[in-house]
Amino acid sequence: MLTYLELFFGKSFTGKTARMLHEVRAVPRLLIVDPKCAQLTTLKGFEHLWPEYSAKPRGWADSKVVDYLRKVRGAESFRVVVHVRDNFREQLELICIMLRAVRGVTLCVDELGLFIPSGVAGSLPPAITSAMISGRHEGLTFCGTAQIPSLVHFIARSNASRIRWFRTTEINSLKAAQGYMPHALVDSLPTLPDYVCIETSDGAQAFRDESMVGKIKTLGASPHVRKPRKR
Repeated sequence: MLTYLELFFGKSFTGKTARMLHEVRAVPRLLIVDPKCAQLTTLKGFEHLWPEYSAKPRGWADSKVVDYLRKVRGAESFRVVVHVRDNFREQLELICIMLRAVRGVTLCVDELGLFIPSGVAGSLPPAITSAMISGRHEGLTFCGTAQIPSLVHFIARSNASRIRWFRTTEINSLKAAQGYMPHALVDSLPTLPDYVCIETSDGAQAFRDESMVGKIKTLGASPHVRKPRKR
């Protein structure tokens, strides 16, 4: 079960996104933000929205996301993937603003570093900051993936209640991991098999998690992803 803010770090194709989706398999109200517009476009059991963004005036050029979230605001369950191709931070900010009214939602962001890159505290829009560190008061659960932890804003990293570290050979990622786990586990990160991670969390000892090996393999047709019930 997800806690209020969870992160999944590791190289591409190591299983971090599949693991994130596995962790939210039973969540009834789920919104995924997808910047890659590749594997997640075929995710079954989900609505798929492709909003257009306008720089002038600033905001969405269409009402796809707004209309959808208004429609499902009181729904017992919904599952949607919002595919964004540009203006990543701005579009995530708009989604976070909308979710204040929807409430009781799990928000998953793939490649989080594209949306909240490293920078000073004031560089994050208030709506995104609030969703990450105060969203639990509105029933909002926030999780995200990233290939390189140092490229994700420090507010997300420092407030994460749980981080799962998948295979990485990147020097800065290994340095970042040293603050979360013993050296022996850091040394194991470059050779971790796919779908194996080191789990670190508040108030608990870091450990190697192999529980998902052979259980999660594909994104689009995962048997763990349930379709929402029709209203």
